[in-house]
Amino acid sequence: MYNLKAVVQRTGIPAQSLRAWEKRYGIIIPVRKPNGHRVYPRTEVEKLLRLKALMARGMTISQAAAQLEHAPEPEAPGGEVDRIGAQLAGALATCDGEAAARHIGQAAELLTVPQLLLRIIRPILPRLAAFGRTWLRLRLGALLLQAPPAPGAQSVLVMAPNPDDLRPLLVALLLSRKGKRVIYVEGAEPPAELKVDLLVDPRRWRDGVPPEQLFE
Repeated sequence: MYNLKAVVQRTGIPAQSLRAWEKRYGIIIPVRKPNGHRVYPRTEVEKLLRLKALMARGMTISQAAAQLEHAPEPEAPGGEVDRIGAQLAGALATCDGEAAARHIGQAAELLTVPQLLLRIIRPILPRLAAFGRTWLRLRLGALLLQAPPAPGAQSVLVMAPNPDDLRPLLVALLLSRKGKRVIYVEGAEPPAELKVDLLVDPRRWRDGVPPEQLFE
């Protein structure tokens, strides 16, 4: 993780530009510490460097952001990802939250948030016991709160009628990383009078909308 000063020094991009790009385009997503300060994973710093390189070729920031949004994300080495996933699963199986936090941190250095969710978290969901589900629910819930929606974003209500099923939480996080304004509710009924653009309910997945489709 890099603080704002370190990011400015490494990229040469002024802090005020970083904040403006984050707010306007939603393509740079820092993590907020409990004290409110921003820190940036290595993947986000590398994204800033790619943005800067595109702008050096004559693109505006909006053009560079649009191209970067649709560009394929670099893949981390498969063996390293598998190793971290196995270590995380083992830590959660033995109720070792400190070790689990270390492994999540290692994954965040290698992967973007969507990659972490799909390549590390999703494969271990079927093997989780009660502690692992609770630990991940709290960890991923905090991450969901750290993703600000893009201006004028589509609103999405993600229902989680079964608290033991963490797939809706993964869907909520993936949608939030696409700039959606996500409302995540654990319960069988949506909040009264709430109006949203899209409803995601796992009880409808049996009707021809498999959860895997929502991860694409």
